[in-house]
Amino acid sequence: MAYRDVLAILTSCDEDQVLRAAKLVAGKAAGRVAPVYAFEMPDVVASSAPEMLALWPQLLEQTRARASEEQKEIKKRLKALDIVQELQAIETPRGLAGASVGARAMQADISVMQAPRSDLAIAVFEGVLFKSGRPTLLVPRGWQRETLGDRVLVAWKPTREAARAVSDAAAFVCAAKGVTVVTVDATDDSGRSIATLLERDCADVGVRNVDGRGNPAEAAILNAAKAVEADLIVMGGYGHGRLTEFVFGGVTRSLLHDCPIPVLMSH
Repeated sequence: MAYRDVLAILTSCDEDQVLRAAKLVAGKAAGRVAPVYAFEMPDVVASSAPEMLALWPQLLEQTRARASEEQKEIKKRLKALDIVQELQAIETPRGLAGASVGARAMQADISVMQAPRSDLAIAVFEGVLFKSGRPTLLVPRGWQRETLGDRVLVAWKPTREAARAVSDAAAFVCAAKGVTVVTVDATDDSGRSIATLLERDCADVGVRNVDGRGNPAEAAILNAAKAVEADLIVMGGYGHGRLTEFVFGGVTRSLLHDCPIPVLMSH
């Protein structure tokens, strides 16, 4: 599968690394980058104090004015990067951000966004990962690399999410110079089995079963990625539902914040 329609999701005007990564992804298949800017609208409930309700129109106007200034800056950066698709703005209360942007992500082959830190960005990522049915590429803050997917590390465990991620990363795997399948404290041969599958499309596939030595799995994954000089990690995005929200699993949550390498996740 080629990534011909790449959704670049922005929640602020200073996320150039997202746009650069999206261009690299789209360039592998002569695709297009569709930029989306999501901004949070203030929420109001019926029980709000009367003075709050009286200020509501002013709050909306101020929020939209700030968003308009950010969009102007984003458009300058789009022009500088020669991204010609029109910027789409999505205004949404935080509680609906995941559903709103997730619905837009369904129309793309892959979404690219910055590793989330703000509450809004986390809500957006949650919706895109768990509701769109598409892979999500997370780019670290300050990412400056000129390559993406030359050397791929597959963080493997025998789960549906991991299998989905490997399938969704096929465009990267097929074009990679090398792929390393990494398992952590594995007691079976599932790593070798998935590597054999990948060898049909990639000539250079290695397998490593890492001894976690009692440390968190994400630390072992990052150490292995550095050892093989990976510029992309592929893994399942794990979590479980709590009412209408998802709670991220430990490895997913840690790599959201701390990973210095782009991560492709699927659920």
